[in-house]
Amino acid sequence: MISTSMDKQASLSNPFQSEADFEQLYSDNYAVLYLHALKMLGDREAAKDIVQEVFTSTWQKRADIRIQSSAKAYLFQAVKNKILNIYAHETVARRFRAPLPSVPLQWMEDDALREQRLMEQIESEISKLPEQMATVFRMSRLQNKTQAEIAEELNVSITTVKTHIGRALKKLRSKFLHFLYLFF
Repeated sequence: MISTSMDKQASLSNPFQSEADFEQLYSDNYAVLYLHALKMLGDREAAKDIVQEVFTSTWQKRADIRIQSSAKAYLFQAVKNKILNIYAHETVARRFRAPLPSVPLQWMEDDALREQRLMEQIESEISKLPEQMATVFRMSRLQNKTQAEIAEELNVSITTVKTHIGRALKKLRSKFLHFLYLFF
């Protein structure tokens, strides 16, 4: 069979087509690529994995690969790129694992403090209500009991419970007009 210049150019541009050539390339270059990866990573297992991934990926994509210089240079660059991708991924992962800045935590503490103060003011105003009205209101809004449960527990009618809740809300609304909707 006569080889044309195009056949020679195709074989030069992709030395990974033949399985025998690829096996030879693997045995000739594995050790030096491993040492290169080990030097960059400092981790034996990771270096082995990287080199193996490069060879596996190269074999799987062999039909699409076009070599500009040499197969050895291509493999070295592939190992280097794989390691750089790992470093980039780890940098992004570290950013996501980093603790939140302290400023938002301060804001959360401020919000919690404001809420606590507001709840103290609301409780203060509830304690100024008539005793039974305050009791009914606390059972309804703070203990989440139904009107029927409150009526039964206090031995009063449901209408009385509704009246107490309505009057308590009216009095509290006048004191906490802008905040009341958050809690009641």
